[in-house]
Amino acid sequence: GKRWFCSWVCGCGGLAETAGDAFRQLSDKSLSAWKVERWVVHSVVVFVTLMTTAVIYSYLGNDSSKYWLTKSTFLIGVALLLTVIFVFAMIFKREQFQKDARYGAIGYFVIIMALIGFHLLSGEGNVFLFKSETLRKSYGFLIGSIFSGVIGTGFYPIFGNRVWCRFGCPMAAILGFQQRLFSKFRITTNGGQCISCGNCSTYCEMGIDVRAYAQKGENIVRSSCVGCGICSAVCPRGVLKLENGPLKGRIDGNEVLLGNDVDLMNLVNQNK
Repeated sequence: GKRWFCSWVCGCGGLAETAGDAFRQLSDKSLSAWKVERWVVHSVVVFVTLMTTAVIYSYLGNDSSKYWLTKSTFLIGVALLLTVIFVFAMIFKREQFQKDARYGAIGYFVIIMALIGFHLLSGEGNVFLFKSETLRKSYGFLIGSIFSGVIGTGFYPIFGNRVWCRFGCPMAAILGFQQRLFSKFRITTNGGQCISCGNCSTYCEMGIDVRAYAQKGENIVRSSCVGCGICSAVCPRGVLKLENGPLKGRIDGNEVLLGNDVDLMNLVNQNK
């Protein structure tokens, strides 16, 4: 899952786990916060994709006799790459996307339209209405310093220590896609032993209502989960367990609705 990066490699994650650890309980676990998080962070992915493309585009030239990678070739390559990824996801992972497939299609359409705009409305020294040099300097300063640095850490006392990871980090969002669709990682729950104490939800820094999953005996397969393991550590009943397993059936929590007694579950199914 994404824990290899977000929990073990990322500097922002390390800062959140140290300087921001005292604020981990402040992350909002409500359904509305989750909806806002999904819209914001995925919009950030679209924005960063376009801005990264624009910055690279600003370095390239149009003369094919001098450059093997021209501006037009680069835009076509980006469009083809995104199309392959989008088509693959829609064909092979449509079931996991469910209604989010529609939003993915909207994001893909926005990016493709913007790439066409790059080609039609950009000149030799500008991208859209911005000068290339100004775009590069402003983007690096605003995103690298102000947004992820000052705002990301300054909001710890308000939104919890993982506010940047939840709402602003494009890397976390991209790894979240991979974790949701391809990862073997999940947190399994033994619903029969949950006493609804709420420790897991309180200590979850990513704003996941872990208790709601545990009460229903559902495996937790969330894009936002960084696999820190704190929910499992604070559970007094050993209900939660971080593990890897087969992709098939990892989102299906039926077999743990009555605890992990599979034989009992088979008996119930036979008597239906």
